[in-house]
Amino acid sequence: MSAPHPEISIVIPTYNESENILSVLSEIKEVMDNIDRPYEIIVVDDGSTDGTLEVLKKNLSTFPNLRIIRLTRNFGQHPAIYAGFNYSRGKIIVTIDADGQNPPSEIPRLIQTLEEGNYDFVQGWRKERKGTSIRKIFSRIVNWTISKITRSNLKDIGCGMACFTKSTTQKLLQASHHFRYIPAEVAWMGLKVYSLPISQRERVKGKSRYRVWSLFWVNFDIIASISTLPVEVIGFIGVIFSLIGFAMGTRILLRRILWGLTYNDMATVTALFFFLVGVQILCTSVLCAYISRTYREVQHRPYYIVQQVMESYQNENRTDE
Repeated sequence: MSAPHPEISIVIPTYNESENILSVLSEIKEVMDNIDRPYEIIVVDDGSTDGTLEVLKKNLSTFPNLRIIRLTRNFGQHPAIYAGFNYSRGKIIVTIDADGQNPPSEIPRLIQTLEEGNYDFVQGWRKERKGTSIRKIFSRIVNWTISKITRSNLKDIGCGMACFTKSTTQKLLQASHHFRYIPAEVAWMGLKVYSLPISQRERVKGKSRYRVWSLFWVNFDIIASISTLPVEVIGFIGVIFSLIGFAMGTRILLRRILWGLTYNDMATVTALFFFLVGVQILCTSVLCAYISRTYREVQHRPYYIVQQVMESYQNENRTDE
């Protein structure tokens, strides 16, 4: 059911998902038609290079309540979601990934939980998460850290399936910094949040663009975006190694004074030297990461740039450049 004034907006950030996007849209349409509430689907093409945009254009008339937001280049998942928020008109906004791993059948449960619990934000929680052991370990560490920092009960900040009230997305859009990770931002704001257990499917087509190293930096960004914890950890490490160094020096001094013993073990000294240098470089890298974020913020560049907006209502295609 097409609606010029939708109650629900479905936002789908998309990057190189030409093989999956149509099946996801079809599933969403079927689910939302059964809900029988006015809705719109907003697909944000985040600079895809595999023909995703062409697939969307060809099928624009198939989904009479579809809007396509094309960004000028690949800005990242969260900037794409913010672009979708900016163009959403519904009172309730649902985000879902375009890879098909988030079942659209969970959308009604998210909406129901949001409305009945009077929550500001309902986050999907993949209790039986798919993926490698390393990805699961990263996820658990970051989820635990974020929950402690923000004192919230969010259990899966990496899940792309979530439900927001319009007022929540408006609060998110007030942010001006570039390192925004939505669940962490919402938790930091002190809004009423809830983690809803949802199912997850295996990816059938395409490949995830998140590798182990990129996941490490993404998780670091999430923590650094709302906390100075990494810097505080560096200070703690510095104190520990200072105490270790003082204890070793005291031991060597006492052995020499009391027993006349001296050390002549260059291998041990060399190993200790390289280990401490490695720790120092790591600590410096973390500090430089914070400095580089400050550099990017003072440039005041846009979080994303929209190149084109395409929409089709009542089977009448409209394109705005």
